[in-house]
Amino acid sequence: IINKISLETLVYALKVSTIFPDEGIYHGDHTGEAEDQHLFEEIRYDTAKDTSRMLRAGANRVFYLRCEDSSILEAYNRFRKQLPANTAIVCESNSLAEHVQPGILIVVKKSEANIKPRAIARLKQADLIITSDGSSGFPELDQIHYDSLHYWYLS
Repeated sequence: IINKISLETLVYALKVSTIFPDEGIYHGDHTGEAEDQHLFEEIRYDTAKDTSRMLRAGANRVFYLRCEDSSILEAYNRFRKQLPANTAIVCESNSLAEHVQPGILIVVKKSEANIKPRAIARLKQADLIITSDGSSGFPELDQIHYDSLHYWYLS
């Protein structure tokens, strides 16, 4: 999605995590990062992290937001104030969708993997559900658009 949209418009990418004790394995190791910070800008293109992959895909800037669920909306609103006007945002998050209505809610799930209980609500809200094998991409990409009026839509 980032690769496609960034050819036409400014794209900022955001990965949001609300860490719950049982989900540490899903979010990677951020040991050593300042505990009082909640927003980190990704500047490295060469890691296996999702945020590095977002940079390689063509996002102008990429951020990782980590915070308690009770402050996720406040932290997201602070992030939004930093963006240039009319910026497309591609966000990977299960938690943020509980607080913010995205332009399009796309759920990507693995065909053989278990779904986290907190993610089941996202399946019910989704505008598009994509089942991925993790390597072959997805043909649904042709349905996802961001127009000159700065709105996401599906065709």
